[in-house]
Amino acid sequence: MKLTFPDYFKEFSCIADKCTDTCCNGWDVVIDGESLEYYRNLGGDYGEKIRSLITVDGDGDSIFISENGRCPFLLDSGLCDMYINLGHGCLSRTCRIFPRFTNAFGSRAETGLSLSCPETARLIFESKNPVTFTTEDTDGGILPADFDPGLYFTLLKVRKTAINILQNRNFSINERLCAFLRYSELVQEFIDASEYEGAESIDASPLFGNTEYSPSRVKRALKGIFKAFEPMEFIDGNYPSVLSEAQTVDMQGFTADGILIEHLAVYFLHRYFITAAYDGRLLEKAIFAAVCTVVIMRISASRNDDFQTVSQKFSKEIEHSALNMEILVKAIRKSRCFSVENLINILSEKEK
Repeated sequence: MKLTFPDYFKEFSCIADKCTDTCCNGWDVVIDGESLEYYRNLGGDYGEKIRSLITVDGDGDSIFISENGRCPFLLDSGLCDMYINLGHGCLSRTCRIFPRFTNAFGSRAETGLSLSCPETARLIFESKNPVTFTTEDTDGGILPADFDPGLYFTLLKVRKTAINILQNRNFSINERLCAFLRYSELVQEFIDASEYEGAESIDASPLFGNTEYSPSRVKRALKGIFKAFEPMEFIDGNYPSVLSEAQTVDMQGFTADGILIEHLAVYFLHRYFITAAYDGRLLEKAIFAAVCTVVIMRISASRNDDFQTVSQKFSKEIEHSALNMEILVKAIRKSRCFSVENLINILSEKEK
């Protein structure tokens, strides 16, 4: 099997009790079937303890009973009691693999680290160099996946161009994001026509610049975009007010390092862009990446908070909630506020 991953992937190591935002707090972890069977058959007092802390949620999934939002095995020291007593192999699949994610494409797979993990966020943002990606041969057979092989191999080439657009530091990061959206829109047209070779041959160089800016349209589009977040469920009860402040912030004073924003956009691109091989909705993935980047930029500007921390918190609230992801994706599909034209207008605000 061929496995593709970003350059910082192998540097990750869980920092356990030194973590500033532990993954054992705020989430209900679904227990996979293999782990559940292991817990059911585990002997001794500790086996009894584990079984006493398992319940079934409203979706019919087995989870551990949380205590004030904390995993019952999370010690005050920040360490995992189950890990201490039984070792890494006893953990449920989610706990073993987090923050890693994998997208499977038959004999190929792509993996990365979720931004919701503070240590991952540090790795993503600490380098001043453009992120690079490596493909290695690894052990493992074909992973079943319902995808279009022809589109997948086209997307590999298209994504390379998209990454080059986002990492072209001859232009401002906002100009790059605009060009990325224009490029994705053109690619989608070829995908819809099943003309994959045409998508591969698009010249991206004319896509930079020539933006128009209308303050009134920016205000309307932002109102619609942030409205999509209102029905979401958040771990942090103050997050709705965080988003409200971000909607109306004046971006003229925003001074975040463009390299940080570049790394953020490339993260979303790597994680979601290639999944269009499953459903053909590439432009939707591009808009999702741009919207998340725009919202994070605005939160950072409104609160004057560390960009790395703002990005990590946003990822934890949105990317790890199936409900919140569904709400945002549906809004992207249905609302004109999320159009490429409107997003380019929003991104052009900082340039004027």
